[in-house]
Amino acid sequence: MATRKTVTTKNLIALGAERLAEILHALAEEDRDIKRRLRLEVAEQDGEDELAAEIGKRLTSIKNASSFIDWQKWKAFEKDLDLQREMITERVAKTRPDLALELMWRFMALAEPVINRVDDSNGIVGEIFRQAGHELGGVAIKAKPKPLLLAEQTFDAVINNHYGEYDRLIPAIMPALGKEGIDHLKARLHDALDRRPRRNGENGEYDHRAPAIARTLQEIADGEDDVDAFIALTPLKARQTPRVAAGIARRLLTAGRAQEAMIALQKGAPNEGAVATHDLWIDGYHSYFGHSEWEDVYIDVLDATGEPEKAQQIRWDSFEKHLLRNRLRDYLKRLADFDDVIAEEKALTHALTFPNMVSALDFLIEWPAHEQAAKLILQRHTEIDGNAYYLLDPAARTLEGNYPLAAVLLRRAMISDTLDRAKSTRYRHAARHLAECQSLHSAIPDYANLGDHAAFLTSLQDKHRRKEGFWGRVREFSAKR
Repeated sequence: MATRKTVTTKNLIALGAERLAEILHALAEEDRDIKRRLRLEVAEQDGEDELAAEIGKRLTSIKNASSFIDWQKWKAFEKDLDLQREMITERVAKTRPDLALELMWRFMALAEPVINRVDDSNGIVGEIFRQAGHELGGVAIKAKPKPLLLAEQTFDAVINNHYGEYDRLIPAIMPALGKEGIDHLKARLHDALDRRPRRNGENGEYDHRAPAIARTLQEIADGEDDVDAFIALTPLKARQTPRVAAGIARRLLTAGRAQEAMIALQKGAPNEGAVATHDLWIDGYHSYFGHSEWEDVYIDVLDATGEPEKAQQIRWDSFEKHLLRNRLRDYLKRLADFDDVIAEEKALTHALTFPNMVSALDFLIEWPAHEQAAKLILQRHTEIDGNAYYLLDPAARTLEGNYPLAAVLLRRAMISDTLDRAKSTRYRHAARHLAECQSLHSAIPDYANLGDHAAFLTSLQDKHRRKEGFWGRVREFSAKR
């Protein structure tokens, strides 16, 4: 329960409006971000027109700036940029969507100059603009601008989409465009696409703008559920790749055209040179993990075309090759009662002998089948990759309650990997794992000839006696206990 000293909304309200105002004013004098936020909040008291005017001033200020934003200022700048977006979409748009729409177009126009001024290697600034591009559509629906004007603005936007800021615009803005606006936009885009040369300039460089225009037209086709228009905009060579073939087939299947979906899949089958046939799953077909999207659609098409047995066989084959949980679940739920129990037991037995021990452990932990996971660890402890800490650490925590020896073996593997490879940055974690092994010692009556905790500790001392950085961390953990 929060005390009166805890900073909570209730306790702050108790300070009273006047005292809070004094505190905020003092903070605003020291922090420009707080001052900007308060200025916007105060402006809103005089109506959305005043708030819009205040936001407009800030957008102009950002537009006119030219200095590079260094690492010390970029976080504050990102917060400010996102604040302007939020104020437009969540405040101004509520009562003055017309003003909000104008501000959103101005905001989006900042994308190129802003991204050129920051190091956006983490993608945060780009994501702010992509989010704004999506929200612009919702604002336009409320504002109800003239369809042809909105279509022209949208055309200019997608033609100049240099940093992907408008990547989410089309699906969001189509309801606001209506049929008249969409038809106009499509005509403008088709005309622009026809005017694009297949190659740029005398040196024959690839024209990146043409595919971008085509993708926009494909987004519109998706919005209108026009599968044929989508396919017509897809180059013939691209249709022979698994990813594109899967996308086309999924659309055809959704439209109730399963036989055509099968043909599209066969044209882009992920096999090695063999001509795809209707018996693709038997003759020449190779299931690759990288083509799981193609396989997903292929399975659904087999079901839709009356070949569920083949679909089931692929589900099982795919599970056996890659231990894909979703494939096994889909396989089991289509079996009769009791058959699914037998099949699941077969699957878990298969996992115990899967070539990649860490992949098998991941599957058994997540399925979940913790008893089998512990059995796997005991049987194949020499194969544990101690560098896979992202899996081993949570797996050890999962197993330690009922299977403490298995948890200890996972932690020993991480400790040994860290010390054998002298990964000094992980010494603190290795020391923690050693302390966790010690804490589980009393819960393990039989170490099964694997050496108890004292024996393991002795082996570490003999082999890594000079790694004082690690032993210092061990002493720190011992002192805390």
